[in-house]
Amino acid sequence: MSRRIEADDDGLNIISEDDEDVEYESYDLFAEGQRCDVCAREDGRIGIDPTCRSMYEGDPVLVCYGCAPDELQRHYGAVEGVAVIIEPFGKYTAHYYYRLDEMPAYQFVREDIEAISWLMLSLGDECSRCGEQSRFAWLTREMVDPRLPEGEPVFRNLDREIEHLCAGCGAAELANAYKAMDAPLITVEVPRSAMGILMPTGE
Repeated sequence: MSRRIEADDDGLNIISEDDEDVEYESYDLFAEGQRCDVCAREDGRIGIDPTCRSMYEGDPVLVCYGCAPDELQRHYGAVEGVAVIIEPFGKYTAHYYYRLDEMPAYQFVREDIEAISWLMLSLGDECSRCGEQSRFAWLTREMVDPRLPEGEPVFRNLDREIEHLCAGCGAAELANAYKAMDAPLITVEVPRSAMGILMPTGE
């Protein structure tokens, strides 16, 4: 299976396809100024994409800050796998999901892939906040290189205590982080059944 990778100035904002003969076309699922798909009263600020850029089935939904916690918990509560979530920060306007087995194709270096692999193996214990089974490891911005460079180590300080969260608490933490950023529009993908990582991108 062939794979094409295009990189630009957006950190890990990389296009990857299985067939080199495919026509490449960029498009946005969500646009600033659209109303929330749930309440239709407020402007949508968070676009939730369970398709992961049309790779999987699902219905994308644009939500306002008020509807975001319930919608994020609905989508993340259905996740069967485990994932590492990098806290959103800076001017990165998207949170993309990268499966562990695809990370080499997205220019993650070997030491990062090995570190994330071991971290995912530690999940499944109690959520640090509510005691439910953990599904996500929450990495703060201090645990990554803020430049998110390609071909260089991204993660750091992984020897410190890392918070493990269940689906509900992970979704709630994401909702709070997005609201604190107060960006006009943020796109977040939903982890799939495989192990993977949710990474800021699109600055």
